[in-house]
Amino acid sequence: MTTEKDNNSTDAPADPSRRKMFRLSAVAAGIAAVGGAGTFISHRVEGVPFEGGFPMPIDDKVLKPFNQRNWIFSQGGSERNRAEFPNRDKAFSELIGEEDWSFQDGMFAASDYTRSPEQWDNARPGYQQIDWALFCAASHPLEYLGKMAKFGMPDAPGICGWPQKNLAPVKWQFASKKEAATKIKRAAKLFGATRVGITYNDPRWNYEPMYNIFESKEVSWDEYPFKPKTVIVMLHEMDYDAIRTSPSPASVGAVNKGYTDMAVKAGSLADFIRRLGYKAIASHNDSINKVAYGIMAGLGEGARNGALVAPGLGPRVRISAVITDFDFVEYDKPRNFGIMEFCEHCKLCADRCPSKAITFDDKPGFKPTYEGADNPDLAWAGQIGVKKFYNDAKKCFKFWADNTVACTNCIKACPWNKPDFWHHRLIDASNTFTKGPVHTFMKDMDTLFGYGDMDVAKATKLFWNKED
Repeated sequence: MTTEKDNNSTDAPADPSRRKMFRLSAVAAGIAAVGGAGTFISHRVEGVPFEGGFPMPIDDKVLKPFNQRNWIFSQGGSERNRAEFPNRDKAFSELIGEEDWSFQDGMFAASDYTRSPEQWDNARPGYQQIDWALFCAASHPLEYLGKMAKFGMPDAPGICGWPQKNLAPVKWQFASKKEAATKIKRAAKLFGATRVGITYNDPRWNYEPMYNIFESKEVSWDEYPFKPKTVIVMLHEMDYDAIRTSPSPASVGAVNKGYTDMAVKAGSLADFIRRLGYKAIASHNDSINKVAYGIMAGLGEGARNGALVAPGLGPRVRISAVITDFDFVEYDKPRNFGIMEFCEHCKLCADRCPSKAITFDDKPGFKPTYEGADNPDLAWAGQIGVKKFYNDAKKCFKFWADNTVACTNCIKACPWNKPDFWHHRLIDASNTFTKGPVHTFMKDMDTLFGYGDMDVAKATKLFWNKED
């Protein structure tokens, strides 16, 4: 017998997912009430300026400039490195249980832009000929603009080279530092940068030595054409729908487009600065720690997955920079967006990392905790001494090799990566004042709405059939 109470019950629905949605909706409403008006939310999204240098705690006894010989591409691509550090390959082979696994072979298997028909799998969405075509074509301009810069080569031939072409004999004079910052950022936006920040040169975040993997030689800053004073940092947004197809070649098509953007836009801005009479060099994957400089320039925060996370974009960005001797400019300040605190409770990127390279540590620390971290032959990939989350880049790269192409699952999974839907902007707006339990609810909300957990076939179909 059905009663009126049964038909009009106010009890929570039986479906657990619906119960969770109602609970999250209630939390969201509470956060919105706390947030107040749109101007307040906008202020929160902009972040809280940090006074006093680098915003993340540093162990000065440990932190040193990063030796680019310890970069994973340097180990994988340099015959000199492999000859002088053979135990690195050996130790990692033992760790993963594959005898004689080669970083060099893995590097080129994952990064080669020429894919033969043998690698097409037309029965597998995301890995079909059309997906590989996208992957290759997106990086095609780098063949002419400077492919080697993508692999970290300092003074790479092309648009990121060190020659001071078009350097004007007369220096343009700005009326104020603020005007200089405004006009430089305006030029960068015209050239296509998604966001721009300006900060001072800090030698702690400059590779020392730099390393040319193609010629297997170290490069010192004493060889640089000028003394760096300012770093202009640019973010380049990657296509959301393409990233959602990760770990397919289509997703890395978005990454390769980002690499092309880095060269074109940083190269254009460096040329602009030189035509104003100041020395400038476009930096791609070479020379400096761009995540650190992005943090200094107020563009985002470091995150669990090791990337820069920018509000409204998440880690779905590539970062380029222009290094210059021009310093009559207003510098941006680092900002607290609540991202690191959110990462402590979220862990979605770690959950969805296919190689388990991303740490599940509850709190950031000053050194890595992954397996083998105390072995110098297994703990050579990152810059330690900063309080952050440390991940095992070697395991990440091993999956790239097995997948025959790079992976962006940690970007795809991140709640900050998502399009401009209300509950994601709610996350952005509230993170500077909400704490752990609410962050956990926000993570659940992201999963409940179906973001970041889509299978490759479905995501690939949506990508190729989307109409603007």
